Amino acid sequence: GLPLLEALGVPPGRDPAALAAAAELRDLGGALRGFRCVHSPRFARQYAQFAARQELLEQLEELQFQLSDQSLLLLPEYHQRLEV
Repeated sequence: GLPLLEALGVPPGRDPAALAAAAELRDLGGALRGFRCVHSPRFARQYAQFAARQELLEQLEELQFQLSDQSLLLLPEYHQRLEV
């Protein structure tokens, strides 16, 4: 079996989606070693900045949705579910 799946408690050969995800993880890990940027002494700092920016963009997207017409249309349904 695949050690990664077994470490996660997934029995080998039981979950096709998990097997596919593990294969993709292995392939991406192999590809990552070929990239020059990950060997840069500035990589950790640059990645941290990128990750922080992505997190802020996700928060912005969530806030924009909460203020959107689509979100407001769901509000009556939400209140109705609270009453049940």
